[in-house]
Amino acid sequence: MATKEREAFLNRIASKLGRPRRSGIKPPDWGAKPYVHLHEKLDQGGLIQQFIENLRMLRTEVLHIFPEEMEWALQQIFQETLAHSVVYWDDERLHTLGLSQLLDKQGVIHRSWDTSVDEQELRNEIAGIEMGIAYAELGLSETGTVMLWNGGGRGRLVSLLPPVFVVVLSDRTIVPRLTEAAAYVHEKVPGGLPACLNFITGPSRTGDIEMDLAFGVHGPGKVHVILLKE
Repeated sequence: MATKEREAFLNRIASKLGRPRRSGIKPPDWGAKPYVHLHEKLDQGGLIQQFIENLRMLRTEVLHIFPEEMEWALQQIFQETLAHSVVYWDDERLHTLGLSQLLDKQGVIHRSWDTSVDEQELRNEIAGIEMGIAYAELGLSETGTVMLWNGGGRGRLVSLLPPVFVVVLSDRTIVPRLTEAAAYVHEKVPGGLPACLNFITGPSRTGDIEMDLAFGVHGPGKVHVILLKE
């Protein structure tokens, strides 16, 4: 909506409400921050431990490893999940870890999210794949949440469609809570934002009217986090 049209629209609303247009409203400066005690005394090591503990409470497996232990971590995950096919982000951070070569060693079928392929063809193929692997931008210690920066070769369906989702991230990128994540996103605005940002907290969970909790109904039923010591 153009500026002129927007102003006319807002003026009409104000007129219907029987009051003049309000402008120059300053957001409140909240003095009380009741959540601060959850992390104010934690250093980075403390945030990492809080992140891991919250993930495990969410039935999410966490492997806190050095990057050179990536092959071992994948072995553990494949032994548990018995997955035989993988789709992963076309992300330089995963390429640096040598993910494609490591998947070859595991003997699984794999492919990256290739935007040069016909979109419908890619979606149809992904629908039958058992595991998705992505690299998270941030981790939120307070809730055990990971933030995915989608776009281009970082397809959304990689984290949404396969029944098993593996997310890799650096332990240097663990921040206390959504407040810091929002500030991080705001800093990125001048460089452009992706069409989608995903905040994922553990496996998919759905509760019905009888208070029964079901996992994996609207997304991955199993989530594994590989947290890199850096």
